[in-house]
Amino acid sequence: SCADGEQIGSGWTGPVMKLDSSKLEAALAQGRARFDAVALPGLLGALAAPSRSGATAGQLLCMAHALLVPGGVVVGHLENSFALRRAASLRGLAQMVRAALRPGVVGSAQACTRALVRAGFVEPECYYVQPSLAAPMGLIPCDPVAARAQFLRAVRSAQGSYSRPAFVARLMIAHLGLGGMQQQELFFWASRPC
Repeated sequence: SCADGEQIGSGWTGPVMKLDSSKLEAALAQGRARFDAVALPGLLGALAAPSRSGATAGQLLCMAHALLVPGGVVVGHLENSFALRRAASLRGLAQMVRAALRPGVVGSAQACTRALVRAGFVEPECYYVQPSLAAPMGLIPCDPVAARAQFLRAVRSAQGSYSRPAFVARLMIAHLGLGGMQQQELFFWASRPC
């Protein structure tokens, strides 16, 4: 839905567009560069294959870019296609393989950042959501050095919550810089250049 002046966060108001795949063309037909923010909740990962409207994740980001005024912000979240929990089922494992083999699939922090830049956005930022989007407690930067340090701290601080083998496995995953694979969701934002 579209709402001019909709409340966002603590006290900021401005024209905002929350897109879903059925409203893409209609939003563009309303005019270009009208919105201060465009929200893409869960859509990039859902568009791993072209949607009913035929849009891919990259095209969706380009449409969001076209709808933003200079300095406007795109914000959204998506599932981490490479979360280790996916490997526990055949369906999830198949999704991981598809995400790894298909160019243009936005299912990782790096792929999300690259897609944002290709769509013309600047200053893209991507974060792992901890523990989940339903009950977020923190955002962990997807920068490899910062993420590794945070995941090592998190595993060590919760050592008493795990069995010895589970603790060692989690610590090894974090030590290898793969802690982000334990997070199910990613959150992102980027700006349209001024």
